[in-house]
Amino acid sequence: MSVAASSSGDDLYDAQRVAAARRLFLEVPGPASYDRLSALAARLLRAGHAKVTLFTTQDTVIGGHGLPPGVVGGRALLTGELSARVVRDGRPLVVPDARDDAELSTLPAVTSGQVAAYLGTPLIAASGRVVGVLAVYDPVPRDWHDDEAQLLEHLAASVVAELELSAARSAIGASRARLEVALEASSVGIWEQDLRTGVLRWDERAAAVHGLAGPMEITDVDAMIAERLHEEDRAVVRRAMAEALRGSGEYLAEARVLHTDGGVRWTVSRGRVVRDSGGNAVRVLGTVVDVTAAREEAARRMAAVERAAAIAEVAAQLANATALSQLAGIALRGARVLGAASSAMAAFDSDGVLRLHLDPHLADTVAAAAAEADTHVELGEQGVPVDLDDALPTQYAARHGERLLFADLAEAVDRFPGMAEVGTALGLRALAALPLRVEGRLLGSFVVVWDTGRAFDEADVELLDGLTAQIALSVSRLRAEAERTTAVAALTAANQRLQMLADVGRVLSGDLGIGEQLSRLSDLVVPALADWCWLVVTDEQGRLHEMAWGHRDPAQRGLVADYVRTMVHGMSDEHAARVVTRTGRPLVVPELDVEAVRRALHDPEAQEALLRLAPRSALVVPLLARGEVIGALGTANGTERGPHTPAEVETAAEVGRRAGLALHTARLHEQQRGLAHALQRSMLTAPPRPEGLDIVVRYVPASEGAEVGGDWYDAFPGVRGGTVLVIGDVVGHDRNAAALMGQLRGLLRGISHASGAAPAEVLGRLDRAVEGLALGAMATAVVARLDRHPAGGARLHWSSAGHPPPVVVDPQGGVRVLDPRPADLLVGVDPARPRTDHVTDLAAGSTVLLYTDGLVERRDRDLEEGTAELCAVLEGTAGLPLELLCDRVLGRLFLPDAEDDVALLAVRVG
Repeated sequence: MSVAASSSGDDLYDAQRVAAARRLFLEVPGPASYDRLSALAARLLRAGHAKVTLFTTQDTVIGGHGLPPGVVGGRALLTGELSARVVRDGRPLVVPDARDDAELSTLPAVTSGQVAAYLGTPLIAASGRVVGVLAVYDPVPRDWHDDEAQLLEHLAASVVAELELSAARSAIGASRARLEVALEASSVGIWEQDLRTGVLRWDERAAAVHGLAGPMEITDVDAMIAERLHEEDRAVVRRAMAEALRGSGEYLAEARVLHTDGGVRWTVSRGRVVRDSGGNAVRVLGTVVDVTAAREEAARRMAAVERAAAIAEVAAQLANATALSQLAGIALRGARVLGAASSAMAAFDSDGVLRLHLDPHLADTVAAAAAEADTHVELGEQGVPVDLDDALPTQYAARHGERLLFADLAEAVDRFPGMAEVGTALGLRALAALPLRVEGRLLGSFVVVWDTGRAFDEADVELLDGLTAQIALSVSRLRAEAERTTAVAALTAANQRLQMLADVGRVLSGDLGIGEQLSRLSDLVVPALADWCWLVVTDEQGRLHEMAWGHRDPAQRGLVADYVRTMVHGMSDEHAARVVTRTGRPLVVPELDVEAVRRALHDPEAQEALLRLAPRSALVVPLLARGEVIGALGTANGTERGPHTPAEVETAAEVGRRAGLALHTARLHEQQRGLAHALQRSMLTAPPRPEGLDIVVRYVPASEGAEVGGDWYDAFPGVRGGTVLVIGDVVGHDRNAAALMGQLRGLLRGISHASGAAPAEVLGRLDRAVEGLALGAMATAVVARLDRHPAGGARLHWSSAGHPPPVVVDPQGGVRVLDPRPADLLVGVDPARPRTDHVTDLAAGSTVLLYTDGLVERRDRDLEEGTAELCAVLEGTAGLPLELLCDRVLGRLFLPDAEDDVALLAVRVG
């Protein structure tokens, strides 16, 4: 099976996984290393057979122990199905006796008697994708122990390291290898077009973005554009390339690509024109990435914003309308968000006659159709009287209060045969007729017409309902004088609720923490909707926890707090909060009696707390977020206020939806921040343990609510001896800074390892790499190399790129700051500026401390004051173990509300 042909979603044939495996497979130098690792696995696990396989589109043996001649280098015919299972599942496969496993017992490897006990673990590349398997097996059963499985996993890590090292050696350098891994992990494809030959080359990821298996060479680019790109985007791509060649040299194009399975995906391609010494364009290098998901999410968000804005705009304009004849035209402005062509509104007058009002566009269409039929229709300010015969959707919705949605004309004709003539005359293709209702009274109907078919989704219906509600209020306001007082009261109440919802939105969209937001929300709910209220939320186990409460009488807030605290621990399944979180629907309790209280609350203390508040009626609505119930909002009224009105129920439900979304967003933000910190921590590896040196590292994230940063440390053996020490901080405090940190850390480590250069030269080369790769990053850093003297002590070579200076604690406890003047520039500012190396000798027992500015710099003090305080803390610490020294420094200098992360690297010379 080819990778491109696989559409089943099977991870075994995932294009990106196969590309990751192929990258390592192509660089395997020979079986010697993998034979050795296989033999080691067999010896340590006391197994007769072991093998290392890479799984591209087939399982290939690259090394083994106890295997027949000729197996290495070919397909794993014997254990291939077992390897496929490990790769597909992405976790170890432990088989004490395959003959007892219904899924495995029929495999040829088992039926032949060659495999009974099997233990295999996945080989996971640096990109996180499974590329192969390390396995041991025997023809006789055996019980595998947990420590044996863990040992095999450790050996698998060694195999992956050998594979990655081979791949890195054959690339153009360690930094290129890391770039490939990063591109592989983010699914960014690389392409290159040779302008002299016209050949376009795609790597595996670029081909995968286009739904193909790569890498590929394309000799006919025009044919590829015609075959692989959407017809509306072909000219855009050609124009962008032409502009890049004759202009700035920067290529940028967004286009839809056509996959062989019929799918259409949005992509963004970026590139840069490369010119020779004569200024002639010779090639274009670029990247391509699939942005379909991002576009769809942006479209959904924009649609939501447009619909909310449409309702708000229509509500404002309807409030200023002075005649019923204006309403259809105003409402059409909101319906145009859904692509509507025209609209109409029918309202009962004081005599019960249903009168139809058309928007100007529909009025012209009706007039033209009447003239063609040689008839006359009087379209005046008073509207056209409509027969109440239920022959058409307009009067049916007005009379029966039923919402009617017809996705095409055939549906409408099937329900209302009279629509055949009307639809043809008006060019109608889809229609929605919604009843106008205020305070339970039917006032007429609102009709929206489309000249194309329309499949109505939930968001469409919500917008139409919102527009209809606004029109109904305006109809009520403009009706006969006898109903004017009722209509004005309804409009006033509605505006108050809208204002309250606007205030709710303002509170929930502010910069406060979610706890404070919900507390202020409770102050909005009372007394606007109720005498007192409470909010509870669910945790991951579905348990309810109190979050906020309020009472119109501040002196009674303590009673509400007592009740909510006992309620969450003493409620039964009949309690309204349990019912609402279980069903996801509001629960109205018009009359609350003592017996109902006893059924809802088993705890006598909770019963007593509730009765002290003297509620007579109650309402509980769910906190909803993306269809999930994550809590409940409860309100209650005393005897004087009475039960909640339907409008209050609806408003409370909307408050619940908004509060649920805010709570859900806050939880997602916290999860994303945790993931960002986990990513950052994953790139900060454990330090080495060179002979004669003790190295301790610390990384402490900023306080809750602060953005992640770009702080990092690193320590590794120098290629020419000694130990390289690095501390750095990317400018910025966000996920982008964390990502740039990973790139700079990898570049610096690669430059140092490849060149063995002095610290200043390493920083200079990093400067040039940042400029050449257009990373757009700036960072402070200290790079040092510590070389031990044979007779004792050590020499520290170091260079600083605008970073806080290293601090040395002498064996006798003296503290000195290695602070050269003037300091060199930050990385990423001016690659041409030379950098300076510094040298200092360290006696045995000396401690060197490298740190980022979050340790010493805060709003209330500058860097020099913080450094002075650090020196004061370090005095007298020469005899402390290095771990305790670091803990003391962080305990004294890192505050709980710190807004910046801190990285710390301490080295003690033995």
